[in-house]
Amino acid sequence: MTFTSRRLVLILAVLSMIATACGGSAATTTTAPTVATTTETTTEAEDEEMGDVLEVAAAEEDLGTFLAALEAAGIMEDFHGKGPFTLFIPTDEAFSSYLDEAGMSQAELLGGAEMLEGILNIHIVNMIEDAEMVMGMSGQSFTTAGGEPLEVTVVDDTVMVGGATVERYDIHASNGVIHVIDAVLIPTEG
Repeated sequence: MTFTSRRLVLILAVLSMIATACGGSAATTTTAPTVATTTETTTEAEDEEMGDVLEVAAAEEDLGTFLAALEAAGIMEDFHGKGPFTLFIPTDEAFSSYLDEAGMSQAELLGGAEMLEGILNIHIVNMIEDAEMVMGMSGQSFTTAGGEPLEVTVVDDTVMVGGATVERYDIHASNGVIHVIDAVLIPTEG
């Protein structure tokens, strides 16, 4: 027997012992099933199916006042664009409380486009800021679409932006992310 033949016999013997130790015989061959990895493709497909920030906000059912305000201010179409956007959207209940405190009706609020745009712009950040990033920003601030700083405070698992508590995080859309807050933010001039 040549040296190469001895190696081949030795390799086959070792493989036979390994197969026997694993409960099989030397003649048994186990092949793992082939699984296609489609994580990236699936994610891209999900992104294409996901609506923009306005469509996703409309599906939440308690954010209608904010959407009506965007429409009244004439800036709604901006949010059908590419983005990226982070919207800190007050609930309808938060808007109701704000209107009560301000002594005005929803019609009065929606009738003042310039004032309304100032209020809306403090709820908008022109980048995507998911919950993990926001939670890591305690003591820092975002620059809003209105150019004002929006301070972030984190205590335990409670995140506050500009004095409003974030109630729901990371509602993803194709062009951004929405965080639902419990109060209407007011610009310093307003």
